Amino acid sequence: MKLSADPIRPPGPVEQASTLLPTRFGNMEVKVFRNDDGSESMVIFGATPKMSDAVPVRVHSACITAEVLASQKCDCKFQLDYALQYVADHGGLVIYLPQEGRGVGLVNKIKAYALQDQGFDTVDANRELGLPDDARDYWDAADILRQLEIEEIHLLTNNPLKISELRSLGANITGRIPLPMMATEHSVEYLKTKQSRMGHLLDFTECGSASTEDVQAIRRPMVHLNIALDRYGRTAGVDGEAIDVSCEEDWRRVHQLREHYCAVGVGAKTWQLDQPRLTAREERLGRPPSKQPERVIFAGHYQCEFIPDQRRTFVIGSRSSSEGAICIEVRDHNLDVALNTLHKCGLQSLLIEGGLTLMRSFVRVNYIDRLTIYVRTGSSDVAEKAILKALPELSLEGLQYEPFGEGILVSNEGSQGRSTVGAVPC
Repeated sequence: MKLSADPIRPPGPVEQASTLLPTRFGNMEVKVFRNDDGSESMVIFGATPKMSDAVPVRVHSACITAEVLASQKCDCKFQLDYALQYVADHGGLVIYLPQEGRGVGLVNKIKAYALQDQGFDTVDANRELGLPDDARDYWDAADILRQLEIEEIHLLTNNPLKISELRSLGANITGRIPLPMMATEHSVEYLKTKQSRMGHLLDFTECGSASTEDVQAIRRPMVHLNIALDRYGRTAGVDGEAIDVSCEEDWRRVHQLREHYCAVGVGAKTWQLDQPRLTAREERLGRPPSKQPERVIFAGHYQCEFIPDQRRTFVIGSRSSSEGAICIEVRDHNLDVALNTLHKCGLQSLLIEGGLTLMRSFVRVNYIDRLTIYVRTGSSDVAEKAILKALPELSLEGLQYEPFGEGILVSNEGSQGRSTVGAVPC
């Protein structure tokens, strides 16, 4: 890398501007630093860390093809999203450097992509063009850390060379925070090259696209099942069309939940029949939403199409990957594999909204941390019968029944089912 060979240190960047931005990861402070050569680096702060402790830091180089065009040839966007979610949850910062194509620039990067289409791997493609394997430098990142008076960091990376280069520039790195690996059919060979030829610390036995059948000591997101039923225990009509069950108060409650959870999940049939937006919307909240959830589609063996947006979309199932999605291959509807992988991807909480088949799967394995069921009836007895019809394996012991809006809200935590959405970890 050129920074270790360059004996002359370039002038350090100077802070030029700062602001607070609402993002899908929550409100985040952004500072922009400009170097004497005109290059601009951005620092994004998550929750305020304790500067006396080691601060989580991600030093990330720009990748227009992945982060703007949603290319699946690399894992850059996934790593950036994971890092932003991590610092939002745990404190820390992301330093975003303008170093496209591992420092070789966008033109050379696209030329290298063309060679990769001919069979070259990412290393040999660069060499064929007379380019270094990795031309990035971290002078600006090290200077920014000094200006911010951050004395000790835990670096989010899988790249040992990045650790050694930053240390050579004076960064006090006392720990590494691994980034989970998420492969698609388009990126798996690229990731294998990063592992075998560039020394990246990747474990393909832990890859999200692997169909691992044995997940030891399952770690999963906190799961909240939320559903609305009519008095007969139905969510859909005889032809599968959605029934308008919720009232205005319940819609507001649901959208409050959505903005506080990391992701909202639905089953394949719900997705195909309703094409739900799975967003927190201003017209339901009566105010702008503070955050938008990511999307999880439990597709099974179905093909689920969707329009990509700025959120990550996870498609879980046994079919080939969906365009623009992070695909998690799971066979035999193995919830352990799916939830374990989602947890590795930074999803600490998951709101399941439908359909009944998916919810019954969660009930069967008892992966329910919170439960809220709105039933469009004024009778607790009718509500109980509706729930038993919809979710026959669900234990009704300990459930609380409260009048709510034009129906009854049933939950496993009393009034907390609608009043403590802010306590959801995300």
